[in-house]
Amino acid sequence: MRQHFLIIILVLVSLIAWGQNKKKYTVNSKRAIALYDSALKAYNQTDLYTTKRLLEESLSIEPNFIEAHLVLSQVYMEMGEANKSIEYILKAQSIDKDFHPRAFFTLGLLYFSIGEYQKALSSYETFLSYRDKSANMNNLASKNIERCRFALDQIAHPVPFAPIIIGKNVNTDLDEYWPSLSADERQLVYTVRLPKNPDKGIKGLKWQEDLYISYCNENSNWDKGTPVPPPINTEFNEGAQSVSADGKTIYFTVCRGVCNIYQSVLEPDGSWSIPQKLPPTINTEKYSEKQPSISPDGRTLYFVSNRPGGLGKFDIWKSEKQPDGTWGNAVNLGNVINTVESEQSPFIHFDNQTLYFSSAGHMGMGDQDIFVSRRDSTGNWLTPVNLGYPINTHQSEEGLIVNAKGNTAYYSSDINPEYGRDILTFELYPKVRPTPTSFVTGIARNKKTLEPIRTSIKLVELKNQNERMVIETSNDGTFLVCLPTDKRYGLFASAPGFLFYSEHFDLTGYHSVDKPFRRDILLQPIEKGEVIILQNVFFAFNSHALLPESTVELNKLLDVLNQNPNVKIEISGHTDDVGDDDYNLKLSERRAKAVADYLISKGVNPDRLKWIGYGKTKPIAPNTSAKERAQNRRTEVRIL
Repeated sequence: MRQHFLIIILVLVSLIAWGQNKKKYTVNSKRAIALYDSALKAYNQTDLYTTKRLLEESLSIEPNFIEAHLVLSQVYMEMGEANKSIEYILKAQSIDKDFHPRAFFTLGLLYFSIGEYQKALSSYETFLSYRDKSANMNNLASKNIERCRFALDQIAHPVPFAPIIIGKNVNTDLDEYWPSLSADERQLVYTVRLPKNPDKGIKGLKWQEDLYISYCNENSNWDKGTPVPPPINTEFNEGAQSVSADGKTIYFTVCRGVCNIYQSVLEPDGSWSIPQKLPPTINTEKYSEKQPSISPDGRTLYFVSNRPGGLGKFDIWKSEKQPDGTWGNAVNLGNVINTVESEQSPFIHFDNQTLYFSSAGHMGMGDQDIFVSRRDSTGNWLTPVNLGYPINTHQSEEGLIVNAKGNTAYYSSDINPEYGRDILTFELYPKVRPTPTSFVTGIARNKKTLEPIRTSIKLVELKNQNERMVIETSNDGTFLVCLPTDKRYGLFASAPGFLFYSEHFDLTGYHSVDKPFRRDILLQPIEKGEVIILQNVFFAFNSHALLPESTVELNKLLDVLNQNPNVKIEISGHTDDVGDDDYNLKLSERRAKAVADYLISKGVNPDRLKWIGYGKTKPIAPNTSAKERAQNRRTEVRIL
């Protein structure tokens, strides 16, 4: 809508210029005209208050002075008083509606800005009936008519929306906004607008933004929010932040002229590290980068910037972490997401596939509406969907996030203006929810010494072999990996000098994310006699045919053999106790050989491989339940 208000200015400036050149007005009073001319001089000097006073004096002498009504409308609009601006356009039109037809265009913009969509629609239609000579304005009027009809349709079909203020421990008489949340929903980081010098009174009052943090207690209530400890908060503005899924890293915006993105990490002693400005691949010197959102695996940072190369005023960009840990060059998300207007407040959900953001360019109800887009199977973003009314209104809506479970949204609003902006939650209706996401936490250790190991962990969709998450554990070996539901995953952990660790998660049809998983990873050094179970090697029922889902794990084993050319292994097959003993023994041997054959087909020397079947003779669990029998049906690798 900002470009539309620029058009209003051009429309009325053309009126002013016309009046100044023609020196002929709709009234004859020299005193009124003199005051009007003085008002125009004050306006050209951007002195709006003097302009307003002089125009009001002029109108007190000549109430039918159309030009004065129209320019006074412009002044009120620039002061942010849309209703007063409308009032003076209507007064001018009551005198002569045909005097300045473009005022109907202006009226349409103003009505739209306050949510009077039907009146805006009528104003635009009236404007088009005059057949204005400007094709650009006619086209804009037609597009805005489409926006009016869209807004009216949204109001006629509202979506479920019942916002709740989250509590006085977080919300105060100050402005609280821009919430960010850890995956376990136990840590809330948000921005607070604070007075810099509260003792100097209203005249000396200046404001700054700081980061605050609150923790969810055992009663599922938020404890009192406190400033994030030094050295993050300073005398400058810190805000518009994003907390990592494990709550141990904060990416945030610092504005000193232009805005840039900084990072701070939680140290083992509970303090936050000295903030580090992100590199030039993300931050520029002359343009602003702000409003970061870190992906759940910490590998992709989304943010907005007005740097060159974008499609509009502010676009959403991303930078991906490279194998060496550095951030790659920023990439624009493209014209499916970005428009010629501004996009703001990106939030990538914990499923790593769903993006929420605000836009003034996509079809909406106001300046900034909230939209959702999802990645398809090829990684491309799908057409954004407006979250609907009354989530979106004629006002600007931005800064929305969604919890890992996918059912609750957090955002800020001045729903109670006397208390400022507050953080609220609401239940997100199913159509615009992300994939519900659970998570697995644990510690990676050396199996022999139990010392923590810095480990690379990958979460892979077994069906299509897509990597959904790639994370590095903290220095203390701790990790959190998000698990979007309704998929089968292989989780793989690896570190130099160790055999890889694998785990299998079958979440197909599984939608309960209230009970996260705990898995401590014990990595085995590559030494003679060490054994690992291939958790993600699968065979067709009653067959030795490898299923496609096995490829990811077999390739992990292939990597170990290629990186350690002197290693020789034994591949062993095992069954449960169901069925004929001799049949099980032969089936287990054929399955072990199938794994060996795969490795040989990829270039492994057969002399490095031995395969054997043990049937049911080496169970690792009692064969008393389906779950235990599944544990016994396994493929193992032993270092020879």
